[in-house]
Amino acid sequence: MYSYGDAGAAPTHYSKVSVYLKGIFARCTTGNKDANIVIGSSVEEIQTELKAIGAVLPPALTYSHLQAQQQSLPDVGFRYALVYRQGQPVIFTYFQVYTLTANNFNLHRNTSFVKGIIGFFLNLKKARVLVLGNALRTEDSSYWYDNSQLHTSDALSAIATVAARLATDADVSATLMPGISSLDATHMLKLGYNMPMEDSVMELALRPEWRTITDYVAALSRKYRARAKKVLASATAQLTARQFTLADVEHHATDINRLFAQVIDKQSFVFTRSGAAYIAALKQVHGTAFELTGYFMQGQLVAFSSAFVSPTAYELYYVGFDTELNCECPLYFYMMLAGLERAIVLGKQTLKLGRTSFDAKASLGALPRQTDYLIKLRHIPDVAIKWFCCYFASIEDLRWKQRNPLAPGA
Repeated sequence: MYSYGDAGAAPTHYSKVSVYLKGIFARCTTGNKDANIVIGSSVEEIQTELKAIGAVLPPALTYSHLQAQQQSLPDVGFRYALVYRQGQPVIFTYFQVYTLTANNFNLHRNTSFVKGIIGFFLNLKKARVLVLGNALRTEDSSYWYDNSQLHTSDALSAIATVAARLATDADVSATLMPGISSLDATHMLKLGYNMPMEDSVMELALRPEWRTITDYVAALSRKYRARAKKVLASATAQLTARQFTLADVEHHATDINRLFAQVIDKQSFVFTRSGAAYIAALKQVHGTAFELTGYFMQGQLVAFSSAFVSPTAYELYYVGFDTELNCECPLYFYMMLAGLERAIVLGKQTLKLGRTSFDAKASLGALPRQTDYLIKLRHIPDVAIKWFCCYFASIEDLRWKQRNPLAPGA
């Protein structure tokens, strides 16, 4: 009966609802408050409203999840919005607000021309970006609506209008909507959004005959099989892996932050430098559905990987590792193989590997899946727009090459 992020089954009559919503949001855009809309800047302000919606909310939109996220990301602003009809909630969504400076961009990896454009612009005026949902994990549900009352287009129009109001109130330079399906994106383009870049996430479909990591290795072509065996032999001889509890995460927080920083310092762009506190919050909220594995060498934590566990997929999320040691011991590639082994053991259909480091993930056998990012810009000079968008698209990964490590017919 309820939808969040997908179209769902469409009711047969919406015309009255559409007119009703247009009336509400017409008043919103003219600056008038409406009793049918509740907007809060902290999840505690809307706790009662969320509980009234009840069990129909997906996990990522529950009070406990949003509270943990908010508390563990103190540098991020949050905005929550509910739309009511006849006293009943029909839409719930939330946004994050990021304040960007030149420190969010790894400028030294680009030409002096790009440095000048972005550095000058961001230092002249700190740019605020409004993001629909969780910018740190775009697979999270970012909105819910009652699809027995609303058509998808009505819900998206309402969310876009809420975003416009929030963008004005917060004086943001850009509104970003990741994770919108291609079908829904078509509607958003009519509302003034642009799709300036194509992005991808990497995924590996697990074959039913893979019962162990040995089965996967046997399915590789000779070149990649030799590499995988070498990585597994080297890493298992030097590393000890251990599943972390919440207490372990808290105990090793300093090392987790240090290792994670070494990874994100090499990224072209980061929204915020989240770390152990955010990871601990995810573990606390998701329990066994969120795994964290620590990798030790001679008693010292040298790497960690985290993963979301869903009914059909194992999704590798944040990783951290000693980048100098990675040149001697293949930490990163071993963690991907370990994640693959875990997915096989748990009987999952897909290993999700996310963005960045496409070349390494392609050599594992992963394939790209296109994702769309919608954006609406305000106050940004035309000359900076192209570069601003390219950063979100991780332009360094456009040079990766698709590989075919799995042997034909294997």
